[in-house]
Amino acid sequence: MSIVSGAVERLATGLSFTEGPVWIAEHNRLLFTDIPGNAIMQWADGDGMSTWMENTHFAIGLTRDRQGRVLSCEHSTRSLTALSLDQNGALAGRAVLARGWDGRVLNSTNDVICASDGAVLFTDPPFGVRMLEGALHGYQQAQEIDGAFVFAVTDDPDAPQPVATKIYRPNGLCLSPDEATLYVSDSSETHHKVIALDYAGGVASNAQDFAVMPVGVPDGMRVDSEGRLWVAGGDGVYVWDAAGAQVGHIPVPEMVTNIEFGGQDRSQLFITATASLYRVQTTTRCGRA
Repeated sequence: MSIVSGAVERLATGLSFTEGPVWIAEHNRLLFTDIPGNAIMQWADGDGMSTWMENTHFAIGLTRDRQGRVLSCEHSTRSLTALSLDQNGALAGRAVLARGWDGRVLNSTNDVICASDGAVLFTDPPFGVRMLEGALHGYQQAQEIDGAFVFAVTDDPDAPQPVATKIYRPNGLCLSPDEATLYVSDSSETHHKVIALDYAGGVASNAQDFAVMPVGVPDGMRVDSEGRLWVAGGDGVYVWDAAGAQVGHIPVPEMVTNIEFGGQDRSQLFITATASLYRVQTTTRCGRA
């Protein structure tokens, strides 16, 4: 059975470096970031692409929390923020959820997810502050934390809880449909792999290598309703089943940075890929609400 039906369609192009797609179901539109453009863009059928927010502090990863806010990983402020929406889907406010740890500023928040119980997890590699293993999307700054962690948000923006501390360059992250497995991509030329950890009660343990990205490095990830893991890669989207066997590859003519299931029944896969936004119809749908 094919995992997609039809061809990959380019929806928009001419951007600098796209990332962070998130589906806004009640307004039937996609938000995504243009990091060097310092903007969050929006795209909708019939309307095309427009700017949703300017001066985003070089935002990269986006998701939604259980309150409906858009969570934004900001490179230049090195913070995770919550962007509230008004009834028309426009930006209505901004609050800081995480900005430091152990008396030091965070590295550069990168990707973020929200569990069914409301827990918010985010990755904090140094890509936004250091010219290491790739382009710098932010401002060169001192790295104060010796390491790169996966954190969980707490009530204190200066005290997020470390969840995983041994992954070299944690970037994309995703929970399995039953939330028993936390997937984290190590987006480094050194490892370029996806790691699977047991996850329960906000604690991640028993890290195991899950898959190695064949081309480029793994980046953003999503799971489908069958528990398969869809991962952004250097030449397209790769798909592995829950046992770690590769079951698909969707070629894309640009390096893929992140993905999101959207559309009315969450069966369309939106793909951010360097300067462009793409879409392909899948034969499955989003595995997590």
